[in-house]
Amino acid sequence: MFSRIGEIVWTGGHLPRLPDGTIPESFADQARLVLEKIARTLETAGSGIDRLVKVNAYLSDLDDLPEFNDIYIRFLKGCRLPVRTSVEVTRFRDASKLEIEVIASSRA
Repeated sequence: MFSRIGEIVWTGGHLPRLPDGTIPESFADQARLVLEKIARTLETAGSGIDRLVKVNAYLSDLDDLPEFNDIYIRFLKGCRLPVRTSVEVTRFRDASKLEIEVIASSRA
């Protein structure tokens, strides 16, 4: 789920839902899953994680932010870190602990 206009790609929010509809229990597994899904979406859109410009991360508990930072930095190793906003939300409609949307430039 993305929109592309010219060289800019916007994604919708990505949730940590597996293809079978289940959601991993741990925050770390959810964070890795969401980042992997974003990487696949960006590749489909003609972009990549190395082209990220802005990341909006919505967490159900800001106490998870240090763990998220570690996972995020490892995931983007070798890439320029984009600007990022991380906010706490009251709740998600399911067992999700985070949702992430991004803006990236395309390779075209």
